[in-house]
Amino acid sequence: MKWIWIQKGVVFDAIFLPLTLLGWLYGLVVRIRVFLYEKGILAQREVDAFVISIGNLTVGGTGKTPLTIYLAKEWKKKGYSVGIVSRGYRREDKRSVVLVSDGSKICETVSAVGDEPALMAERLKGVPIVVSVDRFEGCQWLIKNFKVDVILLDDAFQHLRLQRDMNILVVDASNPYGNCRLLPRGPLREPLSAIRRADLVIFTRADMGLDFEESRRDMARSGCRVLQSTFQATGFIHLNTGSRYAVSDVKDYPILCVCGIGNPGAFVRSLSGLGAQVRGEMFFGDHHPYVESDFLKIERQIALSGAERVVTTEKDAAKIKPFLPLDLEIWVLQIEVFFLDDPKDYEPLLFRMHKEKEGSSPLLKA
Repeated sequence: MKWIWIQKGVVFDAIFLPLTLLGWLYGLVVRIRVFLYEKGILAQREVDAFVISIGNLTVGGTGKTPLTIYLAKEWKKKGYSVGIVSRGYRREDKRSVVLVSDGSKICETVSAVGDEPALMAERLKGVPIVVSVDRFEGCQWLIKNFKVDVILLDDAFQHLRLQRDMNILVVDASNPYGNCRLLPRGPLREPLSAIRRADLVIFTRADMGLDFEESRRDMARSGCRVLQSTFQATGFIHLNTGSRYAVSDVKDYPILCVCGIGNPGAFVRSLSGLGAQVRGEMFFGDHHPYVESDFLKIERQIALSGAERVVTTEKDAAKIKPFLPLDLEIWVLQIEVFFLDDPKDYEPLLFRMHKEKEGSSPLLKA
């Protein structure tokens, strides 16, 4: 499917005509839904906290979770009580609201709540996290039980039912919109015109070949402020022992890259950039639920490739942990968000409480 999502032009639209037609139908439904919310026919609900939505326009990994972790840490440093509400994609626990972490301990398994909430719970102390399909209900639960000031909504750009005070759109600069077609013909969840709903657009992987100034001008015409960021490797954790290693420790070491994420190519490029000898790659589907047979395949691939160590992502590590101990040496790459803009430019945009101007639409800029 991802191969189809990069093919552009009228010829390919004709070749994949059933998908093209489904994309048009999907786009019509999306546009009608936004129109109904914009006109107040479908009502938005508001909660008594400063709500920040972090989302994207495309299917796949743009880096929302690392950005959410970064924002939670920074808001907390500034003295605010912070909570996170996530959808909990592919979670097994179907209760309306599930507490992932109370800020001091993790309360559920990764399979119960999903890999991204579990990862955030591992990385964030003092930040309660819940999963809920109904973000309004999840926010109300957090406010009632933890009296939070700031709520971060993970992957909620399309969740129009809940009003938010800041709408952050995350775009992967290495592959912003694929072929610019809507699902299922392309990777877009919404038409590109939806960008105008964003208060702030953050390009991740901004060091990977995008003409940023042209994109900045395009966004400015939509009334959006733009920031650029990268992901920096900060070190490795030995999954079996918990030992920490510097990024330099992987230099010239023969490794096997194993991951089930939305953008596996970016992960491999990161490791190659650190000087690792990438002897092989094993890519599973995004949010892949690991099973015992996967590790037998990994062992075989290590033997065939001559790799001496498996390196995986933090999101994958959360799902591999339940299978420990393993007869594999598995290192986990840790990354942090780093902004390329001057702090005096991005901090006022990210960390200042502000409300929409009275009378303005919560969906569309004037």
